[in-house]
Amino acid sequence: MSDPILLRPHHALCIRFFEGKGYSEAFIRHMTDVIDMLQRDDPAITLVDACDILCEQCPHNTGGVCDHDEKVQGIDQRALAMMEFPIGTALPWHECYTRAYDSIIKAGRLKEVCRDCQWLSICEK
Repeated sequence: MSDPILLRPHHALCIRFFEGKGYSEAFIRHMTDVIDMLQRDDPAITLVDACDILCEQCPHNTGGVCDHDEKVQGIDQRALAMMEFPIGTALPWHECYTRAYDSIIKAGRLKEVCRDCQWLSICEK
């Protein structure tokens, strides 16, 4: 059995709205590959409050630490509260994805969770 994939809680939202825009070609390619793998394999994930699989190609990841960590921690905490999961929750990807949709997007709370995110305008389309 493989190790669970580490994922920041708010990335369940980013994945839903990703449309091939990002910081660099390497970031976009990596994000696309990870999304394809999650959708294809439905792996076990563990929710973390640190850099995760999607952060691997992010220019804000400096040695495994997000240089926007304070802002990102706030987004993660709001997402966790609405999804009613604690950090460290392990579950299948599709359950996390569905919970994020039901408790945040469908409930009309995306702007509340992601109010500090530079990419929010893409998700609000």
